This record gives sequence, structure tokens and C-alpha cells, in this order.
Amino acid sequence: MIYFDHAATSFPKPLCVLDAVNDCIRNCGGNPGRGGHRLSLCASETVYNARQELADLLFVKAEQIVFAQNATMALNLAIRTRARKGSRILISDQEHNATLRVIYALKDSGLITYDIFPSLGCEEDLIERFVYPDTDILVCNLTSNVTGNTLPLSALLSVARRHGIYLIIDASQWLGHHPIPREIGEADAICAPGHKGLYGIQGSGFVYLKNAEALPPFIYGGSGVESDKREMPHRAPERFEAGTLNACGIVGLCEGIKFIKREGAIEKERELADFLVSQMSCVKGAKLIGNPSVGVVGLSLYNHDCVDVATRLDREYNIATRAGLHCAPMAHRTLGTISGGLLRFSTGFFNTKEDISSAAFALE
Repeated sequence: MIYFDHAATSFPKPLCVLDAVNDCIRNCGGNPGRGGHRLSLCASETVYNARQELADLLFVKAEQIVFAQNATMALNLAIRTRARKGSRILISDQEHNATLRVIYALKDSGLITYDIFPSLGCEEDLIERFVYPDTDILVCNLTSNVTGNTLPLSALLSVARRHGIYLIIDASQWLGHHPIPREIGEADAICAPGHKGLYGIQGSGFVYLKNAEALPPFIYGGSGVESDKREMPHRAPERFEAGTLNACGIVGLCEGIKFIKREGAIEKERELADFLVSQMSCVKGAKLIGNPSVGVVGLSLYNHDCVDVATRLDREYNIATRAGLHCAPMAHRTLGTISGGLLRFSTGFFNTKEDISSAAFALE
């Protein structure tokens, strides 16, 4: 198979990730932070190492990293713990349902109001037009999972600083595909999964919280510390990690980060992204939508249903893509593709230029 659905889940996983997960299951099967025997201590050490690896990647402190099941849970945690009665939230028009449905639920409950700013051609002055005196939270999908369009991080940080706005970044399609600037830690929260650009396995993710102790817990339960108290621990990350952590998924995430650093994955993926755009732009009967900055290309097809084409690519050419609305209906309404969706190709480290050329030929 030629796999072009990395924006959903990267595949295949690096051998080092598979080996690390297998080793964790076999040799570190204890409950992290829930015992003093060797298996529990081994699991705790793997979790700590992964926390430190992520912290180093983002230029932040390890205790500011909170593990979650996926980016959706991380976004729920970040948004719901910060939103207050009367909060006014600003979002972009390229948000994923992982953010949108949280915002809609909070709005329907009468807790918040929200505004939307346009993402295409977005600059600092454009964002500021949608900032009001009572805007207190800004939530942004940094890179669109539909078109690969990326918002200017420096502009988002500047607007948030100047107006005292709490900035939450959905880095699901950004992390692992862009060089990481030191200023990233100026955001108040960064949410991402482990199973996309970081090459971990499903069921892993995290949220970076700049001032975690100032936020209320998101879920309640056993924490392994301060067990005699009725309340959740005050200190992070235990305050937000009730219950047993997915140690095997976390160690896979850790190895995935080491892999992309060691192999120069970001540089290779940028090269593949440029080639993907150039090849797909030349396919007759297809129109490239948006302005991709990563290897995510959404195509509008003339006189063809994108789901039918994706099915044919799979069955006749053994090429995996993703068709439809990609869990991002607002992005498709903005693009005018809500009725039929788009056909999406998304690259990963293990793709080649030959794969891309073959896919463009098959599509045409």
C-alpha cells in the first residue's frame, strides 16, 4: 500500500517505536506512580522520560506536560478548565470538531460567547479586528487538517500578549512538521496527539499548561499522591492525570520524538510537501484548495465524487487517502466544499517522491 492518510494517523510506525512499546508491555507492566516495586518504578521512569522529552521539544518544564488520551481530550481539558461564565472565545474558521463541539456545548449551556476570524491570508491586524474588550480566550488550529494552511504563530502570540488573552493552540497537524521556535512556550496551552506527526501509537497525547496550578482539575480520581485528601493534588501534572496512564502509548510517543530528531524527519517532510503540492497542482480535473505549508493537500474534483475516487484509489491502485469533511465542517463551509468535501493526500516520513508521482498518475 501507498499510504497518504498521515493527517489522520501516521503509518507505518518506526521500528524503534514498536520495539519500545513491546518492551514496555513485557518488562514495565506495572502501574506508574502507584507502587514501589520494580515494575511500577520502571513504568514511572518511562513516563518521566517521555515527559522530559516532550518538555525539551517545546522548550518548557517537564511538570507542565500533562498526558491525555488524544488531542481531543487535551483540547477539552485546556478549554473547559479555563472557560468561565461570561468568557468570550475567539476561534479561527479552520477549527476541527475537537474544538468546535466543545465551543458549541459551552455556548449552548449559556457559559460563553464566541467569535470567528478568517484563516486564509491571516495576519496580526486581521486577527485584532475580531478581538473585543471582553475576549479572554483564543483557540487556534495552527495547521488545518483539510488544506495544510498554517496560521502565523508569532502573530497569535503577539495578539494574545497585547490583549491579555489566554492562548490555546491545537498543534495536531503542526507538531512534527514544522521547526519549533523557542517562543512556542509563551502560549498558555498546547494540545497535540502522539499518533500523528510524532509517530507514536493511538491512545497517546498531551497538553502543555503554562500555569497549570491556577486551573481546576478536569477529571477526578486516584493520583498516586496525597491519597488521604478529598481534593485532587494541587501540583501538576498529578492534578490532571487521575487514573492509570497509558504508559505503553507514552513510551511510544517518547521514541517517536527521538526518531524525528535523529532522522531529520521535519526536513524530509518539508521536501515531500513541496513535491506533493507541485505534482497534485498539475492533475487535470482536480483543483488544489488552500495554501499548504505541510504535506496536507485538499483537492476539489470536477465531475467526480471524492469518496468514490478515494474508494477507487484504494481498491484499484492500493493508495490510501481520506475523503469527505475530515471532522472540520467549518473549514469546508469557509472553502465552499461543505456539500461534497475534498479528497485529501497527506504525506509522512516513510513516503517517497515515487509514491507521490504514482498517486498523481493514478488520480489523473
